[in-house]
Amino acid sequence: MGNVSSESIILNFTKYSETSIIVNCYSLLNGYSSHIVKGVRSKKKSRFKLGHFQRLNLVEIESGNIKGNELSFLKNIKIIHTYNSINSDVIKFNIAAFISEILSMILKNHNADTKLFDFLKSSFEWFEKSENYSSFHVLFMVYITKFLGICPEKNINNRLFFDLENGCFSENRDSTACISGQVTNDLSLILGTQFDYSNTVLYNVTRRREMIDLMLKYYMIHLPGFKIPKSLEILNELFS
Repeated sequence: MGNVSSESIILNFTKYSETSIIVNCYSLLNGYSSHIVKGVRSKKKSRFKLGHFQRLNLVEIESGNIKGNELSFLKNIKIIHTYNSINSDVIKFNIAAFISEILSMILKNHNADTKLFDFLKSSFEWFEKSENYSSFHVLFMVYITKFLGICPEKNINNRLFFDLENGCFSENRDSTACISGQVTNDLSLILGTQFDYSNTVLYNVTRRREMIDLMLKYYMIHLPGFKIPKSLEILNELFS
């Protein structure tokens, strides 16, 4: 079969050989996919540049036909949107690294999903333009659960406890996986509104860290293979 072309979001890349890399992305047509990019690290002139593969870049990728989880060779790439402020602002850059690391784990076996792709695309466009983004990555972790099939139930009865295992609020501490306190109230408020990255519920560092901790625990319960991102430590230092 011939080549396949698809709009894609760059997640990350790793060294493959002295002159090549493997780029991982989430594409509109194929979902999570990986491609070998030959010659991009070579001193010789190449049509590929490492700048093409910056985290979260929106690109058009042409590759060999993808069969299952097999690697394909990248044939061509065209940048649709590169994010200048994300790549130049040190805090935004590290937030992008954190999000990229999370997405690389949770989307690894995820098929194509137009609504998820559009959500990612619009989220990163907002992040690029915004000057008030300190809660972006935290809200992103909550909002994306809707597209992963693990969205917590809304707290319509104002219950005090959140059950991490069952993804719902409860009146009693039914298990050791139940939590309460300010973070539970904050989650209830976030789930009770439409997607809004301007949401000011998490207005200080402590509340953002508590929500990240809650969502990481939630991910580890509901997403097999999920681990604490290595980039979290740097992010915590930047927001300390």
